[in-house]
Amino acid sequence: MTAEEITKRMGFEMRKARQLKQDRQKDLAARMGVSRLTVMKMEKGETEATRIPLGTWLKAAEHLGLLNTWENVMTIREDPFEAYDKKIIEEEQIRKGRVKKSSR
Repeated sequence: MTAEEITKRMGFEMRKARQLKQDRQKDLAARMGVSRLTVMKMEKGETEATRIPLGTWLKAAEHLGLLNTWENVMTIREDPFEAYDKKIIEEEQIRKGRVKKSSR
């Protein structure tokens, strides 16, 4: 995905959230401290929207109740195969630790 595609998707979700709250662009803009034109550009996901500072996007998310959706942004997810291999190694180590030689 490109930055433009992501910005377009974020704008769509922002607009949907604003409409669900029955909020107007100018009211959201006032709460965010930006112009209505900025909100409009963000919602349309225009190329110019990629130059809008991240802080502005976060303000929008906060006012729309979407701030928690940002917690996974740029999170490196663990490789499921690596996690499985790690689990197998741990289980083998546990098994080896349980088996004790009898000293008889």
